[in-house]
Amino acid sequence: MRIKINEILDFWFVETPDEKKFKKDLKFDQVIKNKFLNDYELAIQNKLDSWQDTARGCLALIILLDQFSRNLFRESGKAFDQDEKSRSVLLKIIANNFLDEMNENERLFALLPLIHSENISDHEKAYKLMEKYLKNHSELEKIKKFWLDHTAPIKKFGRYPHRNKVLNRVSSKNEIEFLNSSNSSW
Repeated sequence: MRIKINEILDFWFVETPDEKKFKKDLKFDQVIKNKFLNDYELAIQNKLDSWQDTARGCLALIILLDQFSRNLFRESGKAFDQDEKSRSVLLKIIANNFLDEMNENERLFALLPLIHSENISDHEKAYKLMEKYLKNHSELEKIKKFWLDHTAPIKKFGRYPHRNKVLNRVSSKNEIEFLNSSNSSW
């Protein structure tokens, strides 16, 4: 299993340029599907839960459940199905002080389940952890802006309106106005 953990982390943190990680790229999505769909399916069946015994294993699970899910199931509600599980893996990371074993870029991705949450208290927790664990990150100002942009709709609507369609939620008039504005997407 350690080999698979390393394969996931090397793919994400060594082989994949940062600019690919947050862009819509169907070819990149297909690469992830070809390489990691089976691992994702094992993870959602709890067959990789033993990975939670180490910092690297937890991080690999978060990449599978929180990042790859968004590539595997783009434009589908399934993209968000594992958000709660990835959040619980992060809570295990925090409880075991595994963030201390990660570099700042790894910490950034470990913390993203809190920013992907639609619970404002998770966003507040993310900011506190950012101040402690990402204070020396070379891209700190970009990270702060990215996180603030993600928190704004949660503060305003209590959820991410851009998920409404794929989650079969009805958008309010204010959410529709927000979605039609130029600042609704990151």
